Amino acid sequence: MTHPHTHRTAVFRTYACLLLLTACSYALMYGPQPMFNIICRDLAVDRAHIGLLVSVFMLSLSISPLCVGLLLGRLGVRRAVYLSSGLLALSGGLIYACTTFPQLLSVRIIQGILMPILLTSAMAGIAQLFRHLDMNRALAGFVTCSLLGSLAGRLLGGYAAEIFGWRYTLTGICFFFFLCLFLARGIPQNIGESATVHHLRDYMLVLRQKGVAMLLFVEACGIFTFAAIGNLIPLRMEELGQGHSEGLIGFMYLGYSIGLVASLAINPLKKLFHTRGRLIIAGALLYALSLTTLFPNSIWFVFVGIWIIALGEFVVHSIAPGLINELATTSKQCDRGMVNGLFLSCYYMGGVLGSWLPGVLYARLGWLYCLSCMLCVQIISLICVLTFVNKVFTPQNMR
Repeated sequence: MTHPHTHRTAVFRTYACLLLLTACSYALMYGPQPMFNIICRDLAVDRAHIGLLVSVFMLSLSISPLCVGLLLGRLGVRRAVYLSSGLLALSGGLIYACTTFPQLLSVRIIQGILMPILLTSAMAGIAQLFRHLDMNRALAGFVTCSLLGSLAGRLLGGYAAEIFGWRYTLTGICFFFFLCLFLARGIPQNIGESATVHHLRDYMLVLRQKGVAMLLFVEACGIFTFAAIGNLIPLRMEELGQGHSEGLIGFMYLGYSIGLVASLAINPLKKLFHTRGRLIIAGALLYALSLTTLFPNSIWFVFVGIWIIALGEFVVHSIAPGLINELATTSKQCDRGMVNGLFLSCYYMGGVLGSWLPGVLYARLGWLYCLSCMLCVQIISLICVLTFVNKVFTPQNMR
């Protein structure tokens, strides 16, 4: 008979493995961003298309919530983790061998297909491991590791690329997936779990719930601009004469760490603003105004502006998903799995457009025009938030 202490140790060892896989996945997704300039020079890439290295991941994440569950129902969580992690690890060798941009993009497409399988498996594994414990706190750890992984990929990846080059750095990130496999033995299998198939009319029912479509649009606008800025920072640094240092470019992403603070401080902020309605308006207003800090031709304005932009985005993003779930499930006609799947699809589809379209505008029309377009997107988002609060919130649900 297994000792309870031994069982708990195995659970948390497996949990740590899943969190590490999550962090590595997001590091791999965003790791190339500080390396955009050197990749453009090495592979002769038009800067209008370099953002596709991130777009392909977001496109896969926007589609996966609607279909990956079916795959897990047949394959099982443990096998899905082993398969996706192993292939992601092997893909590092392909990255090192790439000599043209189409080759590198092809490898990133393969990685983009594998990443949602791994992330969905990790979430399912965590839910199974902590089904009798504190599941909410365990899933909060998953979200925190996604933020830490994206930050580490940009910050540490930038410095590593400056020392070792972009090929060795991206290959090194992939190598960490091999290390995680040795810790993955305790992942629950869950073969044979049924996955619910939802039809188009089911998702249309979610969109018809009062205020849901508007909030989904706000979230898509938020990630559109956020993804755009993440991709454009290296190109803007190049324009300002500081694009030669991947380490410095990676350091510019340090402002994204405010997301960890915002997620932890959301309850005190609610008390400060008294209502969720006021707080989401404040976040959307801050997000729109903060974009004006990027207009001056100074890297210091870029550095400071990113902190404020990230704070506005994460405040809105910390409130909107809960509101969407609350509004969509009030009628008891929509289950949370369907609602969250639709939310992730809309959210990352905004990221797909944001990581590609503004780059094209920047390459063709310049920084001021591109930034003005993003500012217009956030002003429209702010108007939607104001409309949402006035029409949907009542004195009973305002808090």
